[in-house]
Amino acid sequence: MICGARRHFAVSWLRANTYPQFRYLIEERELTDEEAFRLADIENRDREDISDYERARDYARAVEAYYGGRQNLMAERLQVSPGFLSRFLQLARLEPEIVAAFGSIRDIKEVHARQLRPLLADPALREAVLAEARAIAQEEGALPGPSVLSRLRAAGKPAAPRKTADTVIPHREGDVRIKKTGKGFAMEFPGHLSDTALRAALESFLKLRRSR
Repeated sequence: MICGARRHFAVSWLRANTYPQFRYLIEERELTDEEAFRLADIENRDREDISDYERARDYARAVEAYYGGRQNLMAERLQVSPGFLSRFLQLARLEPEIVAAFGSIRDIKEVHARQLRPLLADPALREAVLAEARAIAQEEGALPGPSVLSRLRAAGKPAAPRKTADTVIPHREGDVRIKKTGKGFAMEFPGHLSDTALRAALESFLKLRRSR
């Protein structure tokens, strides 16, 4: 059965449940496996009850089984753009940890692979994303797909540079504030501060710096 499996199920159920008059009409054809795959793809491409991830896995199997791994040939035979096919094949290669984080494979969209791929390709961010995926999978109760994606993307954000607090050297004539500016430091002090107080503040800062 290449096309109409759901109709076949419906008719079979009706015939077994007091409606024996229902018939399931078929058309016999001689087809190669590749031709049968293309017919099934056309039949199912716009169906909402087939997830992006299921379609992606079917494409990944077909590109090797029927087209020798040649994506451009497969795209031409399916009459889709190479970019369309490439995005779905990328989805099929999504890490198992990411797939397990979603409550249902029906929640996994092609766009999710596109948004996560840059994070997973970065060695500095990849493990943080996968660790968050494993944590989500172990939680009780499935999260909605958008919530899963949001948490994975948040886990993959580069850590913000730590802000260095200003160093304040107190003095009775007025405090001296020393700020980190790029590769150097800047000193802020009251204009009336004496040279003696300024030297004392600088000495105090140098002692603090050596002790860190």
